[in-house]
Amino acid sequence: MLDLYFSLVRGNIDKTLRNDSLPPLRRLRAWFDLQIAFLKKAEFRKGCLIGNFSIEASDQSELIRQRLTEMFKDIIESVVYCLKAAVDAGELSASTDVREVASFLYSSWQGAILQSKVDQSVKPLERFKKVLFSQILH
Repeated sequence: MLDLYFSLVRGNIDKTLRNDSLPPLRRLRAWFDLQIAFLKKAEFRKGCLIGNFSIEASDQSELIRQRLTEMFKDIIESVVYCLKAAVDAGELSASTDVREVASFLYSSWQGAILQSKVDQSVKPLERFKKVLFSQILH
């Protein structure tokens, strides 16, 4: 089930973060928007399956923990790819540590998803995007 879900995640990554036909920061925003649409459709009750598995199962099975680690790495590498393109396009400063920013973004995003699940509200996700694009990636 986790791999089936990840294939959906990967499809959304290919449409957004790795879509070289779009400006890089627009790709990043589109990626977050797709996830928000998914969470809204589920009425914020399910959250992110990868995040849920990380919380519930990562200490129950080494095999699951390793697979989740691979998934996180793949997602973060896609964010890195997008952020590198943003640096190359002049959308971000050349001094941006894209790997650190990507890891921070994904960890923070997972936290925003958890909060939106508890609050059953889009507000934590919208706040995340607002701060990200107005104060961090500007």
